[in-house]
Amino acid sequence: MSKINKVWISIVFLGYSLCFACGCRHSECREFLELPTDQRHMEFGRYTPEKQLDVYLCAMKAQPPYSSLANQIADRGESSVPLILKRMQEVKSEKEQYDLIYLLEVISERGTLRGRKDVVAEISQVVDRMQFDVLRQRGLESLKKIEINSGIKPFTYVR
Repeated sequence: MSKINKVWISIVFLGYSLCFACGCRHSECREFLELPTDQRHMEFGRYTPEKQLDVYLCAMKAQPPYSSLANQIADRGESSVPLILKRMQEVKSEKEQYDLIYLLEVISERGTLRGRKDVVAEISQVVDRMQFDVLRQRGLESLKKIEINSGIKPFTYVR
């Protein structure tokens, strides 16, 4: 096989890998990630909350992950919370569940989840079901931060 063919195959494979790694069914995510930073910020702000979550989850699979998008979603305030909780229950991937928990952690840092025992309970249930130890540990750490930021005392067993 010629060197040009190998390069061409590598480019095509890389393009498909990026799209599939992001979980996207089309090139929107890839195109978004290729935008310059300032343009990416403006474009993301124009998306619907649902599309923001789709792109956020995709971008968190990139290397390095685009965790700064969590701040833009957090800017929407409490209106984002029901959609995030719903998505957290729907996704099967523990990595995506953790990425959504991280997003709720960022939101909690702004005081948006004050007193939201329902949110803490849902996150706790998701973390309890996690099988992958590293993600479970990270989920527990985020849950502790969310509890602190929300002013909710963690549940402890009394023997």
